[in-house]
Amino acid sequence: MVNVDASGASTGPRTLAATAAVGSAPTDPGFDVTASAGGSDNRGDGAGGDFNTADGTGVIYPGATVFQGESGLELGGTLSGGIVKTAGDAEGVPLEVPDVPQDQATGRYTTDGASGSDGVTVQRPRVTTLDVENAQGADIAGGSVPQGDDNEGSGELTVVGSWNYEDAEDLEVTVENDDGLDVTGDAITGNDDPGGTSDPATRTASDVGQMGAGSNEVNWDLDLSDLNTGTFTITLAGTDDLDFGEASQSTTVTVTGDDDVSLDLDSSRVTRGEDVTFRIRGSNAGDFHVVTIESDEFRSQTQSPTANNSIFRNVGDVVSKGSRLTNGGYAYAVVEIDDDTGVGIGQIDTTNLDDSSVDVNLYAQNSTAPTGSAIDGAAISSRLEDDPSLTVEQGDVEINQPGNTYVVGSEVDLNGTASEGIDDVAFYVRRQGDYQLVDLDGRSDNGITQTSLNVDADNTFEKEDLVLSAGDGDGNDLLSQPGTYRFGVIDTADVGGTGSIDSDVNVSTFNTGTSSQKSLRVTDTELDANIQTIGGQVSTDDRVVNVTGTALGSQTVAFIFIDERGNVHYTDLSVDDDNTFEEEDLNVGSDLVEGQVSAHAMTAGRDDQFGEGLSTSGSDAYSRLQSLASNLDSDSLTGSQARARLLDQTTEAVASDDRMVTQQFRLADSRTTIGSVYPDGMEASGVNPVGVDDTMVVEGRTNLRPDDNSITVELLTEEGDSVALATTEEWSYDGSYMVSLELEDVQTGTYTLEADDSYNSDTVEVEIVQNVQTATPEPTATPEPTPTDTATPEPTPEPTPEPTPEPTPEPTPEPTATATPTPTEGGGPGFGAIVAVIALIAAALLAARRDN
Repeated sequence: MVNVDASGASTGPRTLAATAAVGSAPTDPGFDVTASAGGSDNRGDGAGGDFNTADGTGVIYPGATVFQGESGLELGGTLSGGIVKTAGDAEGVPLEVPDVPQDQATGRYTTDGASGSDGVTVQRPRVTTLDVENAQGADIAGGSVPQGDDNEGSGELTVVGSWNYEDAEDLEVTVENDDGLDVTGDAITGNDDPGGTSDPATRTASDVGQMGAGSNEVNWDLDLSDLNTGTFTITLAGTDDLDFGEASQSTTVTVTGDDDVSLDLDSSRVTRGEDVTFRIRGSNAGDFHVVTIESDEFRSQTQSPTANNSIFRNVGDVVSKGSRLTNGGYAYAVVEIDDDTGVGIGQIDTTNLDDSSVDVNLYAQNSTAPTGSAIDGAAISSRLEDDPSLTVEQGDVEINQPGNTYVVGSEVDLNGTASEGIDDVAFYVRRQGDYQLVDLDGRSDNGITQTSLNVDADNTFEKEDLVLSAGDGDGNDLLSQPGTYRFGVIDTADVGGTGSIDSDVNVSTFNTGTSSQKSLRVTDTELDANIQTIGGQVSTDDRVVNVTGTALGSQTVAFIFIDERGNVHYTDLSVDDDNTFEEEDLNVGSDLVEGQVSAHAMTAGRDDQFGEGLSTSGSDAYSRLQSLASNLDSDSLTGSQARARLLDQTTEAVASDDRMVTQQFRLADSRTTIGSVYPDGMEASGVNPVGVDDTMVVEGRTNLRPDDNSITVELLTEEGDSVALATTEEWSYDGSYMVSLELEDVQTGTYTLEADDSYNSDTVEVEIVQNVQTATPEPTATPEPTPTDTATPEPTPEPTPEPTPEPTPEPTPEPTATATPTPTEGGGPGFGAIVAVIALIAAALLAARRDN
C-alpha cells in the first residue's frame, strides 16, 4: 500500500509512478484528485463539515449552485483563485465573494472563463410554493376561514412551502396579525417539528417530504383559533440573506368570527324572471353545501322538469343542479366553497318561481359533493343552516302597437315593453271562451312556426311588417274576420314556456299570469285609388298614368287595363308600410289600341283570393289574377266581354269580398292645340291681335304628360323666319298649358304662330299691330237714393215747429253713349270684337299711307 499526500494538487486525473523492490515489473496505476467538500451539493465548512444553511455561510467548491444575494461565502479548491462569467453580456465578469450581489448575472462561472472548466452556476433564489390548506385540503391562501377551535376552522390549517435554495439557506415561516405583530410563536407550535431543526418555524432540506408533505415540499401546522379574528399575513423566506424578491413569498388568510354558516342574497326583492346571486359564508373552503327551493314555491305545480331544473343556474361555484320530486319535491344546487375566497357563490333564476315570498334553504356542509339520492340525505330539515326569504314580484308587460283597430290582411308593427326578467312573450286573441294563440310567422298553410317574441336587453319586443290575420294559429283565424276582440300578451313562462307554448289558455290562467290585454276592432279591407290622366286622355306616345291611393289589408294592388277591342294589360304595385301606394309612370300596355279604355284597380279581400278562388295557374291570388288577365287578352273577346268575365270571376263572384276601383280614359294620338292668343293683361278667348313690344300670351291644350314632354311655341314670319320663341315643360294634368312670348322689335304684320310638341303641331295666324287700345267700359248709372223713414215723435206741449220742405234731388244726367261695347269676362264677342275693329281701322290707315 502506498499513501499519497495530494493536499497541494489541483483536481483532475493523475498518474502514480512506483518502482517495486523485488518481484514483478513495476505498474503505473491512475487516480483522480478531488476536493473534499465536506457537505452536500459541493458546499461545506472548509473542514470536512456541512455548509451552515441556518446562517448561509461556508465554502463553495466546483459544481455548486450559488444564489444571488448570498453572503459569507468562500471559494474553495480549484476555485480559490476566483472565477469569471463564461458567456453573455457579463462575459468575463468575476463572481463577487464573500457577498454575492443581488443582481449578479446568472449563468456559468469558471476558473478561466471556459465553459468546461471548474466552476459554479449562479441562479435566482425563489420560493416556489406557498399554500394554506384547511382541514379539507383546500388551499385558502388569500381567502377566509371561520375561527373555529383547535380542531376545526382556523385551528386546523397547514402551510405548505417549497424553495429552490434549500442547500444555501433554510426556509422560515412568519405569521403576522393585521396590526403587523409577529405571532409566529403562538401560531406555530414546537410539537410538529419534523426534526431538521430545533426551531419549529424553520424547515431544512432534510425536512422535505416529511410529516405528510409532498416529495419536494415542507409544511407547518398552523393554529390561529386563539389569535382572534382578522387578517393574518403568512410569509416564507430564507433564514439569512435570501428574503428579497422571489426568494420570499407572502399570502393572507382572513379569520372570520361568525362560525355559523349563512346564505346571503344579493337582492331580497326582485321582479320574477330576474337572476338573484347568493353567497354562502362562514364555511370552510372545499366543503359542499346543498341549497334548495321547495316545489310549493314553483310557479306552477305542473310545470315541466326542464322548468324545475332551471331554477338554479350552473354558474359560480355550483357543481351540480337539478330537481327531485322526492321528500315533497324541490329544486337544488350543490355548491362548493371556493378555495381562494372561502365563499360559495350560486344564482337563482326566478322565472319559474311563484310571485310570493320564497324560502331559500341552506343545509350543512358535506365533505364530498352529494349526487342522486344522496342529495335527499344531505338536504333534510335537521341539517338546515339558514333559510332567508326572497320576495318575487310579478312583472309587467304591455302592448304599444298595433293600436285599437286592425284591417284584415294589413301589415302592422307589433311591439311593446316588458319588465326585466321576462325573456319571451306570446300573443293571444279572445272573442268568447279561451284565449287562442297567435302564430307570428305572418304566413298561412305552413304550420305554426313562431309562437313568441324575444325581449331585448332594453326590455322591449318588436316584430315589424306582421300580417296578424295570416298565420296558422286559431288566434290568427279570429283576426281574419271583422269584429271586436281581446288582444293580449303574456310571459311565455306562464303558458308552458318557450318551445312548448300552450295553443289555448283559459281566462283565469291568462289574467293571473304576467299579462296585459287591449280591445282590438278588426275591420274589412279597403281600397281607394286614383288614376291620373291628362284631361281624361293618355297619349299613345306616353302610355303611362299616375296612380295613388290607399289599400288597407293588402300588400299588393293589381291594375288591369282593357280597351274596346278586348286587349288586356296587367300590372301590379306593392303597398308601402303606411298602407299607401304611388307610381308616377304606371304603364298601360303597348298593345292597347286607340279609343276608350277601362282601368281597374283591384285587391283581394280578407280571404286572400279573388272571387271564389281563381282556377288559373299561380302561387298566390295575384299571380292567378295575372293568369286570368293573360287568358282574357288571348281570347277573341270584345272589351265589354273581357270586362264582364273579369267582374264575373272576381268582384261579382258568389260571396266575393274583393275590392275594385274603375276609371275610364281615352287612349289617343298625341295632340297639342292653340286655343287663345291675347296681349298680356288683356285675357280674351280666340286669337286676338297683339301690339308691338307687348307680351303675347298663348293658351292651349295637350294630352301629353308634363315634365316628360315639352311644348315649343314659335312666332314665324310669312317667309318662315322665327321672331319669337318660348318652351315649357310644365302644365296641369287637365291638359291646359300657357306660354308667354316677348315681342321686342317685332314689326307689325301677319304672322304664323306654331305650337310643336315634337309629335305634332298646330298653327294659327295672328296680327301684330302698332298698339292695342284698352276698351272704355260703360259707366255705371248712379242709383236713386232711397229715402229713409223718420219715426214720428210723441206730441209734446211744445208748439209744433214749421215743417221744412224736403229738398228736390238733382237729376242724374244720362250717360253718353259710346260705340265701344263693354268687354265680356273671359273673352267672347265683346273685347275680341273691339280689338278686331281697331285692327281693321289701323290696317286701312296704313294702306292709305302706302297709297299716298
